[in-house]
Amino acid sequence: MTPRFWLLHVLGWSLFALIAFIARPSEASVPDALQFLAVAAVSIGGLLASLGLRWLYRKVQADGYGELRWLGMLLVASVLAAVGVDVVVYLLLSLLAGLSPGLAALHDAQPMISRAPLLAPAFIAWSLLYLAISRQTRLAEAARHQKDLQLALKEAHLQRLLGHISPHFTFNTLNNIRALILKDPDLAREQITRFASTLRYQFTGSEDALVTVEEEMAVVRDHLSLVGLQLGARLRYSEQVDAVALHRQVPRFCVQLLVENAVKHGLGLSSTGGDLHVAIAAPAGGLRIEVRNSGQLRATDGTGTGLDNLRQRLQLSFGSDAGLSLEEQGDSVVARVWIGSAA
Repeated sequence: MTPRFWLLHVLGWSLFALIAFIARPSEASVPDALQFLAVAAVSIGGLLASLGLRWLYRKVQADGYGELRWLGMLLVASVLAAVGVDVVVYLLLSLLAGLSPGLAALHDAQPMISRAPLLAPAFIAWSLLYLAISRQTRLAEAARHQKDLQLALKEAHLQRLLGHISPHFTFNTLNNIRALILKDPDLAREQITRFASTLRYQFTGSEDALVTVEEEMAVVRDHLSLVGLQLGARLRYSEQVDAVALHRQVPRFCVQLLVENAVKHGLGLSSTGGDLHVAIAAPAGGLRIEVRNSGQLRATDGTGTGLDNLRQRLQLSFGSDAGLSLEEQGDSVVARVWIGSAA
């Protein structure tokens, strides 16, 4: 029981004692002090009995009673509690009646069950209020639990999707370095340094589903440096990144995946290579990423595992305000990612 419960509990029964004392019948033979003590005894009994009702309600909550059964149980329990407190107070006054004429007069003026009609409505009101507050508390706790569960599932889903993408990039990089070692060991060492930076980016922050555009572009440049070893002059790369967009967040390996996809399905298939252009802008507080490459759109280009995962990660991280499209424009294929009002 929380301090708030005890505070409200004591204040409620104190208010009951005050109302009962003010509304008491006129009994000239009984001093006001004794009448107040009697009312206080009834209130203390009500306080203790209501704790018993609380124990009962909490015990049967797990049984899934319907509303009618709850109402019936509430009424019966409240009446029994009222009668029980009345009987206990009456018996207590009976034991004390011989101590003074005032107590004897008080005992005679308040026969058994005379207090129950006042106590029963109080117990019913207390029960209804307690059950209403208890229900709201359980609903709030359930909502918080559900939210925590959704966040945990979301995080687990994001990490699972990331796990599908990261090995794909890693294996391509290793293959590029292996081919380079036999041709130019010095350049291979340089590319190993780039690869080490990529691995550090991947593993030291692997629990972060979102990264900044600046971090993402660093990985893209390292990746294209490795890809350039294979394509050489066939890869003509350019970029245009707004300074405002550098600190915006995107899904990890978002731009890198689009670039890798453009090279694999576009430039890499052409004997003459082509152009690759990355443009990132931040209009109206949103973010727009465009990767354009020379080539034609194939039927399966937009349905690969990587792109499907990226679509899911965008939805999980930003909801319906984010998306991914892939379309052919003239002699180019354009992949677009939008987040927020940049759609």
